[in-house]
Amino acid sequence: MKFVFRADANSNIGQGHVMRCLSLSDALEETGHLCSFVTAGDTLLSLIEKRGKKVSVLRTSYDQTDLEKEELKEILAKEKADVLVADGYYFSPDYFNELKDFIKTVYFDDVYSFAYNVDCLINYNIYADEEKYKELYMTQKVNLPKLILGPSFAPLRKEFSNTNSKEIKDVKEVMVSFGGADPLNLALGFIKTVDKSEVVKDIHFKMVLGRMEPDLKEIKRIVEDIENISLLVDITNMKEEIEKSDLVISAAGSTQYEICACKRPCICFSMADNQVEGAKKFGESGAFIYVGDARNNDSFFDDLIESVKKIKGNILLASEMSEKAGKITDGLGAKRIAVEFEKIFGR
Repeated sequence: MKFVFRADANSNIGQGHVMRCLSLSDALEETGHLCSFVTAGDTLLSLIEKRGKKVSVLRTSYDQTDLEKEELKEILAKEKADVLVADGYYFSPDYFNELKDFIKTVYFDDVYSFAYNVDCLINYNIYADEEKYKELYMTQKVNLPKLILGPSFAPLRKEFSNTNSKEIKDVKEVMVSFGGADPLNLALGFIKTVDKSEVVKDIHFKMVLGRMEPDLKEIKRIVEDIENISLLVDITNMKEEIEKSDLVISAAGSTQYEICACKRPCICFSMADNQVEGAKKFGESGAFIYVGDARNNDSFFDDLIESVKKIKGNILLASEMSEKAGKITDGLGAKRIAVEFEKIFGR
């Protein structure tokens, strides 16, 4: 079958939508299916093409998807697509209502905005709730689609299906990620906090920064004079860097599931509305420590440092967190979704 993925990436929304679609497309291609991409802009065009995917760029606004429907239909017809997989927060009820009569549709959801009129809905988040979907669809009188729910379906890259456990004897190496776009300029604030803190001078912090990091130039200048911080810019070996770490600090999102697959303890936080519920659930699971929403926590950076101190001072806690994280997902989610797609759509 031919699957077409409709997803976007830019400095406002980050790159998670495209990245998880790439992981799923790889799993589908391994089972003999064909995949291509459609994006509004060209932010990650080169990255998608390097992964061997054909990309059609609409040259439209990512937040006005209703205006693209006719052009998208033309692309789908030209590609002889069987299934459209949409991933993003700017698709309206009209968008799906019109496309559903044109092509089989799948939607990646995590916010329960409305009853998406699609053939299949995926929510791999730790808080995915089948009963909540049933109530939503019944209330809005829309046919319930096939549901693929829960973190066992987290569509991680293939390498995360084969990870190495690590006995944590001390917290010496900490990986830090504020997301691909860092819209709140958190990386810069964290670096300044670490520079002033004497209590974490014996810890090495690896700052993972995306190509859309707004403060990259200033961060590079400041880090030159800080011995215990190094930068990892636009890396392709995330799994290896997580595995080499004793602890990870990460924004809520897809990276959390990668951390779980690598069985590492994590300090997490939210910085957007759609991240709050997931981050809280990870905290409640005992696998992560949740320090709150960066947007409304005046002591955010100090809370991060205090949480690092807490885990460093309690290695038993770090081990327990690692064990619980490993039980959340195992890195085989993309392959499982591909199997479910064949049950739903056939070969």
